[in-house]
Amino acid sequence: MFDWIKENSTAFTVAVVLHVIFLSVLFVNWQMDQPKKIVMEQGDVIQVTSVDANSYDAEIKKIEEKKQAEKRLEKKRIEREERRAKALEEKKKKEKADKLKRKKEAEAKKKREAKKKAEQEKQRKETEKKLAEEKRKKEEAKRKEEKLKKEELRRKEEERKKAEEAKRKKEEQRQEAERKRKAEEEKKHQAELKRQEERARAERERKSKGIVNRHVAMIAQKIERNWRQPLDAPANLKCKIDIVLLPSGNVVSVKVVESSGHLSFDRSVETAVRRASPLPVPSDSVIFKQFEVMRLRFEPGR
Repeated sequence: MFDWIKENSTAFTVAVVLHVIFLSVLFVNWQMDQPKKIVMEQGDVIQVTSVDANSYDAEIKKIEEKKQAEKRLEKKRIEREERRAKALEEKKKKEKADKLKRKKEAEAKKKREAKKKAEQEKQRKETEKKLAEEKRKKEEAKRKEEKLKKEELRRKEEERKKAEEAKRKKEEQRQEAERKRKAEEEKKHQAELKRQEERARAERERKSKGIVNRHVAMIAQKIERNWRQPLDAPANLKCKIDIVLLPSGNVVSVKVVESSGHLSFDRSVETAVRRASPLPVPSDSVIFKQFEVMRLRFEPGR
């Protein structure tokens, strides 16, 4: 009951107020119906106002009709609320039922899929097992066939070897005699080639040495022509440099490996080498090997 009063506080208040008014009117009416003793004193004037019973009844009727109308409205409102609550409850029940149905359907689907997957996996394994067994049998038959073929080939090979052994021994004897003869001739020939090679090498070394010396001098001269002596460098300085060259004579890198003791002099020599690039190198690729990384003593004026 208290919950209903909380939910319908406005209607309850109106009802209480109407009851209070109604009781008040009844009490006033009762007072009016009671006989009153009127004491009149001399000189007093009493004014009496009469109450119209029809107006009073009409007012009471209006109040009662209003109360009934409000009750009807409240009843309709409660009915609407009940219908809405019932509809909401039915909706929740339906949603819950639908959710449970979907869950059951999903579980059933999952079970069906799992069962189908298990059956497929079982079938796959059975198929693989069957194929593996067929493959094993084929391989076993193939091994047996190959074994027979190998045995036949081995037998034929042994016969062939026996037949060729005698032929080989006879051929070996002939070849040994021929080998000795050729070996002697080759020995003589190699000795002659060695003598010729030594003469050619000596000649190449002589020519190569001359070419190398000539190009080293040309390189040193070109570097010195491109060298600018630093103002703060004393005379008679010298250093050693390593130069990496391409077959075209272009300088790849230059580095002082033995310093003169004077930084500006060392740097001026490196600059001169780069400025002199390309340097004059031999066109012979064999001789150029000696110039790929060359070490040069730079001592200007010498």
